[in-house]
Amino acid sequence: MPSERPIDPRQTVFRITDIEYSNSQMDEKIVGVFRFEPTGASKNGPTIIVIAEIDGVGYVYDQLIDVVNSEAEHARTLLSHVEQEPVSRFEKVIQSVNRAVGEFVKGEPSPINWNRVNMYILELSDGHMCLAGIGRLMNMFLQHQGDGTYKTFDLFGSLDQRVDVQSEKVFSNIICGDFKPGDMLIAGSKNFERIRNELRIKERLTTLPPVTATLEIKQDLEVRGTPDDFVAILIACKEAEVQKSFDGLEPRIEEQASTASIEKLRHTEAETLRHLAPSILRKEGKTDPREPVAPRIGAVTILKRALGFIRNKFRREKLRDVASMANLRGMHAGFGSFFTRKKKTIIVSSVAIVVLLIVGSLVIKHQQTLAAERAAWNASYDKIMTDLNQAEGEAVYSADVSSRTLQNAISRIASLDTSTKDRKEAVQKLQDQMNSLRKKLQRSVSVDNPTTILSLSDGLADGALVSPILFQGKLVVANNAGNKILVSDGTSSPAKEIAINTNGSKVIALGAGKTSVIAMLQNGSLIGIDITKGEASPLSIGSSDMKTPTDMTAYNGKLYVLDATNQQIWKFLPSSGGFGNASKYLQAGSTSLSNAVSLSIDSNIYVLTSAGSVARYFNGGQDGFSLAPIDPPMTSGNQIWTDPDSQYVVVADASNKRVVVFTKDGHLVSQLVSSAFKGPTDIIGDAKSKNLYVVDGNRVFQLLLP
Repeated sequence: MPSERPIDPRQTVFRITDIEYSNSQMDEKIVGVFRFEPTGASKNGPTIIVIAEIDGVGYVYDQLIDVVNSEAEHARTLLSHVEQEPVSRFEKVIQSVNRAVGEFVKGEPSPINWNRVNMYILELSDGHMCLAGIGRLMNMFLQHQGDGTYKTFDLFGSLDQRVDVQSEKVFSNIICGDFKPGDMLIAGSKNFERIRNELRIKERLTTLPPVTATLEIKQDLEVRGTPDDFVAILIACKEAEVQKSFDGLEPRIEEQASTASIEKLRHTEAETLRHLAPSILRKEGKTDPREPVAPRIGAVTILKRALGFIRNKFRREKLRDVASMANLRGMHAGFGSFFTRKKKTIIVSSVAIVVLLIVGSLVIKHQQTLAAERAAWNASYDKIMTDLNQAEGEAVYSADVSSRTLQNAISRIASLDTSTKDRKEAVQKLQDQMNSLRKKLQRSVSVDNPTTILSLSDGLADGALVSPILFQGKLVVANNAGNKILVSDGTSSPAKEIAINTNGSKVIALGAGKTSVIAMLQNGSLIGIDITKGEASPLSIGSSDMKTPTDMTAYNGKLYVLDATNQQIWKFLPSSGGFGNASKYLQAGSTSLSNAVSLSIDSNIYVLTSAGSVARYFNGGQDGFSLAPIDPPMTSGNQIWTDPDSQYVVVADASNKRVVVFTKDGHLVSQLVSSAFKGPTDIIGDAKSKNLYVVDGNRVFQLLLP
């Protein structure tokens, strides 16, 4: 257990070791670690470390690294003797570096592709570490816990980075925190991620001295002979030894040489083995700090103990009085028993040895089974932790990729045994971390007290309001409960009501015509509504093979009608008094539309199915558009909306009581939820005002688009 006494940060030292391995057959990237440490007798000031990996070669990238290194070293030298907090000092260093990089980019004719640049700047001083960076590098921060275990963090992945890199402020954010004795950070080129488990990086760092661990990792790389360049740096914080000075007044902090610490470790290990062997010597093996290990007794130890028992018995026999032995033999002259004490001892000892060997073999086999099970559990745990850390890092760049990695981790955690307290607590920590990341990736936005634009009187069954549209600056929606069209000015004022004659049929959709609102009924007929005059009249519609219309929208003066029964979209051109004959929009061989429920147009046609999937069509053919997986998944859908002026595709999902906003690339933007929702069924948006109108029950809410 580490000491609980407080440690002065000035009484800590950093041990820094490098891993460099060059075996690339061609120059495809630039990798390097650059260290700037205090010099002179006092060695005052912080240590600056720059880690770089650039996926490409060229003069401009070499110059970029030189500019960053030169300015980082210059700023460190200027600020070394200034008394201020580490955070403030590091902010000044990063400001200087950003200014130098900005001037370099401004005067450099060759462009820099920042997507290829992965570079981090670290500052170490008095038990603190600050970092800033751009891009992605392999890293693992091992935080020493009070129970001797280590908690692993993706430290670089926690840094908030801008999506669009600005050359005048490349390093846009910093992270600063404590770096306490026992903590370690390894960081390096991205190719370490591929073989992190094979190199046993975490196991080596937590069980070996830093120098030995990095040496073994490098030797392992050499044995593998991977044709690539690897570079990494290991930073370990240690408590410095405090010694009295010659005058006995002031304590002096001295850092032990790394070789002395290794020799001390080897000496201690040898002394321990000499005193404890052979009675309690364990078979060599590796244990995990997360799992308590029961003491094991090897077969060799059992045999030695048994032989020692026999040897002691014989020794006691020989030490007996010789005269007494002669008298005893004389009393049984010619009639002595075959089973003398000596023979009985040998027989009993032999039986004991056999029994001990059998028991020992069973114990060893049981311990090997437990060790194998423990190793398998630890391997599964480490794999899940690796996936989780990777998902947290990927969340900065791509929520879709991060979600897939997180789902892999979630699917594995159910297989972890939780029969012991330690395992149960470890699994619970994983689940808490997963739930936190999962909530972040859901991008759920709770809308408290949404504005109600209009509502029907109480007592009516839900579902009376359908198909809201925006027409001439007004919100228009159909009320099937009263055979009316409601017109709202977007405020809470009472809506204008226009009666329509539906002949017993219901309105399935409204569309925006040139001068009037167009209503399509379930029987396929059309009604034109003049919202200014408050008048409604029938419109003509040409012949078609349409059976039962599912949804309708108007675009560029044409009507597009979704016919799920025929699995077709019908296009009607305008004509005098209405619309002419229909033509088929979809080409043969398109995706099945048997469960399609809604369509929307922005020059492409987006079709939503009741299962929550979305297909996109252009010129009658389907392209490769699809929605990215989200949590909870899209398993249902009611209405879809987009338009040419909007960058979003919005889906109303009544089953999950949400409105889901996607980009037109299919990536999740946000999930809008509210305690006021019963189940959104229809939506319409206004790209200019960024308002979204949602039909929920017999109310229309106004929300804001992202």
